[in-house]
Amino acid sequence: MSTAVAAGVRSPLSQTSENVVSAITQAYSTTTSTDTTTSTLLCDDSYTRHSRSSRAKLSAWKRRADRSLLIDQFGPQATALLQNTLDGYDKDTFFLSGDSDTALAKHRLELRSTLKDRIETQLRELFALQLAILEKSTLKKLNSKLLSQLQSSGKKSPEVELQENASAVRTAEFAFESTITDLELPILSITKEKYIQAMSAKLNDALVAFPDSPPAVVKNMKQVQSMASRDKKPTERSLDAGLSLVAMIRPDGFGNLQGFAGYSMGANSVTVGVHNDADAPETISQFGGSRPPFLRVQPKLNLDIEL
Repeated sequence: MSTAVAAGVRSPLSQTSENVVSAITQAYSTTTSTDTTTSTLLCDDSYTRHSRSSRAKLSAWKRRADRSLLIDQFGPQATALLQNTLDGYDKDTFFLSGDSDTALAKHRLELRSTLKDRIETQLRELFALQLAILEKSTLKKLNSKLLSQLQSSGKKSPEVELQENASAVRTAEFAFESTITDLELPILSITKEKYIQAMSAKLNDALVAFPDSPPAVVKNMKQVQSMASRDKKPTERSLDAGLSLVAMIRPDGFGNLQGFAGYSMGANSVTVGVHNDADAPETISQFGGSRPPFLRVQPKLNLDIEL
């Protein structure tokens, strides 16, 4: 522009030089203003297109999760959605990244940040929703498995019953870990390790509490009623009593050690579980912010009456 102004001043029409300079300055200002407006509109248009496209995908996932259904390969799909959306916006507006107009460059970065934050927020919400669905489904399957094993528990020794219960917990843990692997989002620092530890603690708590759960109590009552309804000879009358103790030891640690052991003598049995998760944040939150008791014992009196 300075060259143009100088040329105007050196014009042979010196009497109109001031008018020429003014005209050149006005034309340059108008061109610059037009370019800035066009660039701003390009940024806004790219933001709108990519925002609309990502929102359509996220809405479809939300509707599926609202029906208590998990999204297949959610982690890889969500990562690709976030990266592709930001890459597309960057490609559309890359020519402005080095623009001398600081206000325009700032506007571009603000739109990109808003686009990124909105997608990440919805992805975190979808992960939390699916995690709740997965945890509920895992606990439900474990209780169903334990209930089916209880149906024929009268024909099994306490050792066999203990092994079956431990196997049911391990199966539930493996299924949970396999599924949550497809849900984790490393790009958002959401990894599976802490959720696996928390689920392991919940499964062990469910196993310890299962004998006192309503389905188990009803099942035991039905078995007792079935045995009482059988026709028996007078010589078959008997009364057998036994005591079962279920104990859970929770020493200091973050859940990297767990196991069960059992011993039985006649109608009496002892089952002891160990899980070093007393320092795990997930365990502490389950107990209202306090550490779990080091030792928890649940006695159970078994009566077998035949009249």
